[in-house]
Amino acid sequence: MRLTAKPISGFVSGADGSVAAVAPEAGALWLVGRRSPEELCIWSAWDSTGFPPSELLPHGLEVLGRFAPAELRAKGEGLTAWRDEGGQLCGEIAGQQLGPCQVVEPTEVLVRSSLELLPTSELPELRFLLGNSAPSLPELRAGSAGSAKMEGAVEVLFDSDTGRTNFLSLGSEMIPPLRLDFAAYVAKGASAAQAAEQLTAAAQTQLAKRPSAAVRCYLPETLGHAVLLGATEDPLWRKELHRLLRLPEEPLLLPGAALPLPGQAHPCATGKPTNPHSSCGPQPGWWKGSQDTTGRAFVRGLYEYNHYMQDSFDDNGWGCAYRSLQTCVSWYRLQHYSGEAVPSIPEIQRLLKRIDEAHKDLEVGSKKWIGTVEGMYLLQEYLKVDCKMMYCQDAADMASQAPQMLQHLKTEGTPIMMGAGMYAYTLVGLCFDSASGEVAYLIVDPHYTGQDDLKPILQKGWVGWKNLEFFEKSTEGSFINCCLPLVPRGPGCL
Repeated sequence: MRLTAKPISGFVSGADGSVAAVAPEAGALWLVGRRSPEELCIWSAWDSTGFPPSELLPHGLEVLGRFAPAELRAKGEGLTAWRDEGGQLCGEIAGQQLGPCQVVEPTEVLVRSSLELLPTSELPELRFLLGNSAPSLPELRAGSAGSAKMEGAVEVLFDSDTGRTNFLSLGSEMIPPLRLDFAAYVAKGASAAQAAEQLTAAAQTQLAKRPSAAVRCYLPETLGHAVLLGATEDPLWRKELHRLLRLPEEPLLLPGAALPLPGQAHPCATGKPTNPHSSCGPQPGWWKGSQDTTGRAFVRGLYEYNHYMQDSFDDNGWGCAYRSLQTCVSWYRLQHYSGEAVPSIPEIQRLLKRIDEAHKDLEVGSKKWIGTVEGMYLLQEYLKVDCKMMYCQDAADMASQAPQMLQHLKTEGTPIMMGAGMYAYTLVGLCFDSASGEVAYLIVDPHYTGQDDLKPILQKGWVGWKNLEFFEKSTEGSFINCCLPLVPRGPGCL
């Protein structure tokens, strides 16, 4: 049996196929993953001071065992893993030594579905209320929260002298259906029948737990696999889950952050194209940089592509920076950092007129351009988020600042507003070869005026990889300003 592991933040690092290196600061952890007769594959590492996380796992994943520093190592059931003197991950199970551990990228895929259970516990309560009231009120009219009057219904009677009425408010809200998500990891080439079999087993497991609250499927990017969580409306429970899963202090487990049902849109989506860059690949086809020295980073999470002429509003020729700003706002909304709607262009002008002395005379409804500096002001005021500004003298200077852009995408993961001469763009990805200095920019271009059809958007390069020459032509040698929005962090975001 061999031991393998995915790269895990704060625990295991290494390229695919290399020996797994363990972070020196790694403490005691639960090890979660997949088991087969030939392999134990670690997918994630959870804080071991909490309860064993078995009940939170989708079908196909299990608690494999525990990791502990060598000096605290103790044999137990399942896998026992530790960091050896060379910093590599090793393990033991049932007396068999495993390791050194190899880094892999699992190929299993997530399949999921959902059940709705209709609770019946309220029926006896309704019978009791009606039974006590009906004998004295032969013409009883009853209503409950959320009920509506039927056409032709008899009006409610009320005696002003006695206060007697034939209307009874049951005082009982209808209990909504209980939603139970269930999920499983199956082999990449599994048939539909095999996937259905695994989902059936997952559903049986969920029902056997007799849940009293909704169970929703979450897929935190930093965790690397799905989890099934209930009662996430409780902020204290969310805080405990963040600790157990070792998640950053970001709104990853809010109820609205659960995966929508298959075929349903994100609860905050507006119908605009979402993440159109996802079809552009990890690097452009013309990329010549070395695989060993090329760094890549992309926007984390979801955003919506905003461009000219959307929302039945004609901003062709002047509204590109407004649209880039809207794309950035959509990112914060879809990641649940803000419940604010994406503002329209007139709303942006109205807000800018109020908060910026330099724009106090701005006419709402005019074709007045804005830039990335105004974008920063608006993000700070509208979303209460901080931003960094990056000034580049020209396109060549922007290329020299590629490491800072790369670091922003890796640590913050937000779209970058770019003001390049007379044009605005949104940066959502970057490739940078530290040896040659070659840079490729993954751009979402707000100047597109057509329908929200991804085929022409991608084929004609409105969303796609751009080289430095693209910006040299756009700017004609002038400066480039970039607004780098930052991510709020802390307990208040959970």
